[in-house]
Amino acid sequence: MTFSKSEMQEELFRFLVLFQRETADLLGWQITGSADNSTIKESLLWNAVNEMYDYGVSGIPNGPLGPGSIIDGAHARTEMFFRSVDTLPMKIYLDAGDNAPPRLAICAVESAVARIVLDGGDRHTDYGTDVHGLGKGDGGYLTLAEVAILADMDERSVRNAANPKLADPLKTTPIGKRSLVSVEEANRWLAGRKGFVPTRHNETFVKHRPPEWDIEMPEDVLELIKQKAKDCGIPFSIFLKQAILDAGEKAMNEGKQK
Repeated sequence: MTFSKSEMQEELFRFLVLFQRETADLLGWQITGSADNSTIKESLLWNAVNEMYDYGVSGIPNGPLGPGSIIDGAHARTEMFFRSVDTLPMKIYLDAGDNAPPRLAICAVESAVARIVLDGGDRHTDYGTDVHGLGKGDGGYLTLAEVAILADMDERSVRNAANPKLADPLKTTPIGKRSLVSVEEANRWLAGRKGFVPTRHNETFVKHRPPEWDIEMPEDVLELIKQKAKDCGIPFSIFLKQAILDAGEKAMNEGKQK
């Protein structure tokens, strides 16, 4: 889907104005008109969507968005917000107020998430694990839908390109009942797609990763975790995060028993 930043902004602004009015009416807040509308363009969400367009659609690293970083802060909250907006119950709710999910903004957000994974970074939330279970999530991989967004193609065409009978197919990896694409394969395949916009090299960009995502540990412990992840058929990053969560939960339970 090819679209300009101004087209996205126009659609997003209309959505937010109507959403603001409907929410204010529901909660009994007072809206004074254009004065309130002007604050929309100063909001965290507005800025986050625009930054995600620059990185996801145009391939321009900016702010905390770039190679090796992680979707975090306002960008993570924006992704969560639009995931909830893009559901059937919310669509029905919005339609009653002559509103609809902002398709272009949603695409920009999805593009930024897909690109940060493509560029060696991390998602904030692995929704695939939530839906399909541990070891069957999206960690370390891109979905066919995400590859389609980056290639500026429809998902059906990308699925057809993954046909193993083709001379040079998009190679997929079976994860649970789904077929996902490794970062290495996605980079290889996308390089040959005319609709793909490569990420621009920016020497001044400094990757953003919260300290808790980069834990130092002894080399022997690291190798043990890698081997266990391999034995379980689970991507290392997902296995490590789950191990940390399990250890934290165990520590909290032990603390409650004392």
